[in-house]
Amino acid sequence: MTRIISPLVILFSFLILNFLFLIHPASAVVDPLASPNNKFGVHIIAPTPDESSPAASLVNSSGGDWGYVTLLIEGKDKNRDKWQTFFNDLRRRHLIPLVRIATQPEGAVWKRPTEGEENAWADFLDSLNWPTKNRYIIVYNEPNHGQEWEGAVDPESYAKVLDKTITALKSKSPDFFVLNAGLDASTPQQPPLYMDEWTYLTRMNQEVPGIFNRLDGWVSHSYPNPGFAGSPDARGKGSVRTWAWELQKLQELGVTKDLPVFITETGWKHAEGLNFDKSLPTAETVGKYLQKAFQEAWNDVKIVAVTPFLLDYQQTPFDHFSFKKINSSLQNLKVLGLNLETSFPQYYPHFETVLNMNKNSGRPAQEKKAELKSGEVYRSIVAGESYTIPLTFKNTGQTIWNDFEQVSIKAVKGGTELGILPVEIPKDKKIEPGQEFAFLIDLKAPQSGTFEVSLQLFEGGNTFEGDPLTFTTEVKSPVILSLGAKLPWKESSAGDYLLSFVSGFLNTSTKVTLNEQGQSELIEARYLIPDYTFDFTLQKPFYKPKTVRAKVISGINNLDFGTLDPDFLSAILNPKELWKILPFSR
Repeated sequence: MTRIISPLVILFSFLILNFLFLIHPASAVVDPLASPNNKFGVHIIAPTPDESSPAASLVNSSGGDWGYVTLLIEGKDKNRDKWQTFFNDLRRRHLIPLVRIATQPEGAVWKRPTEGEENAWADFLDSLNWPTKNRYIIVYNEPNHGQEWEGAVDPESYAKVLDKTITALKSKSPDFFVLNAGLDASTPQQPPLYMDEWTYLTRMNQEVPGIFNRLDGWVSHSYPNPGFAGSPDARGKGSVRTWAWELQKLQELGVTKDLPVFITETGWKHAEGLNFDKSLPTAETVGKYLQKAFQEAWNDVKIVAVTPFLLDYQQTPFDHFSFKKINSSLQNLKVLGLNLETSFPQYYPHFETVLNMNKNSGRPAQEKKAELKSGEVYRSIVAGESYTIPLTFKNTGQTIWNDFEQVSIKAVKGGTELGILPVEIPKDKKIEPGQEFAFLIDLKAPQSGTFEVSLQLFEGGNTFEGDPLTFTTEVKSPVILSLGAKLPWKESSAGDYLLSFVSGFLNTSTKVTLNEQGQSELIEARYLIPDYTFDFTLQKPFYKPKTVRAKVISGINNLDFGTLDPDFLSAILNPKELWKILPFSR
């Protein structure tokens, strides 16, 4: 039987859809695969140069640039200065952070997020100046392990936490690129301690329908199981190709988005560690496995980043994952019983294997922004005069100016008429976010006219974000000064004086002569800019300086300084000059 839908139902449905759109803002992240991308990365523990430096050497080697690092921030560690310092370090080293947020451990388990914790994370993470436009956030870790979720798996709880966290982050900035917690594909179905990944995903989607379509990308823990020692040729769930199995399962759950993949944990256990485990492949063999996996299992256009676990871990339980060798004293004691410190390199052979693999030079999207802090193109200039105008800009974006191509300022309008040429930051100078640079703009005024000047910052041939700076300037006739001043008790005020004038952009002085009546001849002051205000100070030895403030115009400007007061103190040691300024010395 055909049902007739009333107009009220249609209106109600329309309002509901609009409401949902408002509470779930549209994503504005940048496709990381739309520009050159270096998928090589590594998982690190400590936010220090001790790890970022070798990480950059590893992932940005052999032609690579702008590789990835996966790192952890605990809820109790929201120290803005600490993390901004580290983000600045990553920016200099061309490393893109994949930030996994975490609560905090409580005994042997990780606590569940508390109510409203998503807002605290959004506030903190939004306060940082990120190295790239995409702000990659991984929302917790392997919640299909009970120990990662306060002792008991709860896919319904995690789905709601993920949903709220996405909303909180996106409400702060559309640049947050939100990723799921990587799941353990090899976990058995043994609730409440463990839950099979497919069961977990299904129940998440039942609790919050469409939750996976809200993600910007997919995090996979594609470990080579069993025992983290499986074959690089293996396929399907629990292999280095787990990511492909997961994407297939997401499609079965109705996911329509083409989610880019981030393999934030993978890698083989190697025999070397605090204790040698001969059941595991050697580090040299692990290098061959990694090379094969990068070239085959992870050589897919969907994959954005692969960050094997783990750059440096010196203790159990992760010493057999570490790229870095156990420090010499522990290694000599626990592994070989010999002092081979002088002959052993710092890293295991699989580090060098990855180091030598060919990589792409990435170029992630970054905000190129600037704020004018001081200076302007004068609204009035004098016909035929030349000017050097300092314009000081602050780097308010994410790029380091001159890091790739030279940054310059150019007149995109009005430059030809005023003779404005491009000004570049010197090649050997870099301006980091928060720092400032003063461009010195030279221009020469024609004989007449009104001109609109538009100035734009460029990185190479690409403009900065935002509209050009626009100024209007009018060519005018010069300022002419007529000065008047008197000396007390004197019949004549004739003599030489010093006139100084100060404004925000000018500080200079000139000698002037007054006649007996205390009046100067007309002075053409071409260095003064019409329609601006200056502080004019008239000085004469053994008299106190006198200042008047005046806005000058083209043509004649009368500056009356009145009577200058004697400065008896300055003349006290000079009897001849003291006599001249006394009342009875006319």
